[in-house]
Amino acid sequence: MVSSRALIPSLFIVAIILFACLHVWQRVYVFGLVKEVSRLEKESANLDDLLKKTNAEIADLSRLSRVEEVASRELGLGRTKAENMFTLVLKKPEVKRDALDNVVLSLRKLADNLPVLTESKADTINVFDTNGN
Repeated sequence: MVSSRALIPSLFIVAIILFACLHVWQRVYVFGLVKEVSRLEKESANLDDLLKKTNAEIADLSRLSRVEEVASRELGLGRTKAENMFTLVLKKPEVKRDALDNVVLSLRKLADNLPVLTESKADTINVFDTNGN
């Protein structure tokens, strides 16, 4: 059996060893995290570069001159002549309303654009009322 005199120094040595192990584990874990952050930063830079290249390619492919060239060469399309252009005009059927219907319709349009005051907003206004009423 261990004497009480040797117990305190041996617990102290065990505590120091545990703290040393914890410190070493912490350093290894931090170095692993630093390595992973570095890898992720490189991956982010590569993805940013790929995004820039893709945006440049999109801009190049969507140029009007290129689209016109592809349309004429591959699809056989050409510029439309003025005599081949048409404008379609859709006419809405006119609805005849009497004066009362016009007033009701105008009031509905007005009501749609009015601010809505809910009960909670009204309570909030009452709380912050500075008149003390």
